[in-house]
Amino acid sequence: MLVKELKIAFINKDIEKLKELSKQTPNISSIEEAKELKALIKEINLFLTQEKNKILKDMQEIKKLKKFHKEIKSF
Repeated sequence: MLVKELKIAFINKDIEKLKELSKQTPNISSIEEAKELKALIKEINLFLTQEKNKILKDMQEIKKLKKFHKEIKSF
């Protein structure tokens, strides 16, 4: 069940749902399910890392724009 919910949250790029699901303990019933969960977690981790990097880049851009705006205002 957890694997299915993770897949849906991942496809929908629902970070809040992924966060919520990450707190659950999976009930794995087979080696195949464990492998599938491992691969899914790897993909989710990559996605979240990319999102974090985008946010950091956006924050740096905002800081630059604020600084630029402040400098222009002082003229």
